[in-house]
Amino acid sequence: MSMTVMEPKLAERRKGVSEDRARSRLKWVLIVLVVLLGVVGSIWLIRSPLLSIRTVTVTGAAMSHPDAVISELGMGQGTPTIDVDASAIEAAIAQDPWVAAVSVRVGWPGSMTVDVTEHTEFASVRAADGWVRVAADGSVLRSDPPLDGAPVVEIDTGPVSAGYDIANPLILGALDFAAALPPDLAGSLVVGTDGQGLVATVADLTIVLGRPTDMVAKAKVLVALIETGLEPGSTVNLIAPLRPAVTNPQPLPEPEE
Repeated sequence: MSMTVMEPKLAERRKGVSEDRARSRLKWVLIVLVVLLGVVGSIWLIRSPLLSIRTVTVTGAAMSHPDAVISELGMGQGTPTIDVDASAIEAAIAQDPWVAAVSVRVGWPGSMTVDVTEHTEFASVRAADGWVRVAADGSVLRSDPPLDGAPVVEIDTGPVSAGYDIANPLILGALDFAAALPPDLAGSLVVGTDGQGLVATVADLTIVLGRPTDMVAKAKVLVALIETGLEPGSTVNLIAPLRPAVTNPQPLPEPEE
């Protein structure tokens, strides 16, 4: 009689255990499904038009073309924001000879800001059988005739083209000297070499600069001397800028009668 009573209870207990296990397995299946749906949904959202680049703002570009570079890289409008590589864009834009510095910022959910600082044409340098226009640091920007009202360096840098960085110390010294002068003096500056060092003409003066060292100091001394009132045609020796020497022009001999 007791066996008959125990068997239904045991069967009911086993049924309850089985149902608990089934509910537990169903719970974990549902959890896994929710997680998978969340992952898939997140991936879709990240790569959806909602989180893609919608605006590209470029500042400071006049001679360079950052928009074209971004398009060539395939990172312009419509690109998922997560796929945009700011460092790669900066490196590509910096290849343009006109670009002195560039910063790219990517903002969520879909914006890009490109700030460009460009070189400016500062001086003209002889290059083989022509001229190139360069920035103050010696970056070659383009081949063109000499700029009006800008320094001229008559030291041949050889056949170069846009994107080349001049390394000739004589030319770089001439550019440093020009950059340290007031614009009105720099605009009439012509720098060459006598085979031993730099020689320049500016404001009807001949300037002996010597080796391309202490160029900023030499420029400051020249400005101070000009302010004292130098006679046109004078020669100013600035090889030792702390001990400048001025030679007044020699009077022309009177014609014989």
